[in-house]
Amino acid sequence: MLKSYWSKILKYVFKKTNYKHGVRMEFKEIEYKYWASISKEEFMEKIERAVMRDNHGAIDPPLYVVSCDDYYNKMDGDEKDFVRFRKGGGNYELTLKRKERDNVVRKEINLNVSDNEDSAIVEFLTLSGYSKSFQVYKEAWIWHTDDCVLSYYTLSDGRSVIELEALNPQSVKSGVDTINNWHELLNLGSLEKESRSLYEIFCEESEGEDDDESFNYRKILDKISDQ
Repeated sequence: MLKSYWSKILKYVFKKTNYKHGVRMEFKEIEYKYWASISKEEFMEKIERAVMRDNHGAIDPPLYVVSCDDYYNKMDGDEKDFVRFRKGGGNYELTLKRKERDNVVRKEINLNVSDNEDSAIVEFLTLSGYSKSFQVYKEAWIWHTDDCVLSYYTLSDGRSVIELEALNPQSVKSGVDTINNWHELLNLGSLEKESRSLYEIFCEESEGEDDDESFNYRKILDKISDQ
């Protein structure tokens, strides 16, 4: 199984890539993240109004996904070196991320490893020098437009997040323009933008738990368990 998995990685990494405007865009993720002080239903109404107002045409119902994200850190490495192992919707996915501009523009590589056994993936990560740090559950509703992915998800502690991600941008500038446009269309100016990734948020709150015994970290993360 590991041999099969490794061959898939090589095939993915070395396949022909596209360059647009001199910048490799294939692995770029350009998004805004907000703490949601509105309900999923209110966000859906905003989407429907924006689509009608901007003549984007009808939008399909959201994709509903419940996922479990296991975060693995490099042993004896810094906290920036991590891999996310996502399990949800009948699929397995490994993700590597690196920030390029705050948390708006990132390099992100997602590998679909659904054809492999859970145990083989965990063993691969372990042999690669990674150990499991924590686990996050979330419930997500995802809408796709012709140029943007709109997401609303709720964490296990009840907090909700809204994300706007540019879909297939031709350049970094066009991607930022896209999410800026949807920010205005959805009238999200009153929401609090979050520059940190979920991984960074959970790591910082985990440190805060050490200083504050009243902080209930289990509301945010599933209980850490050994593999």
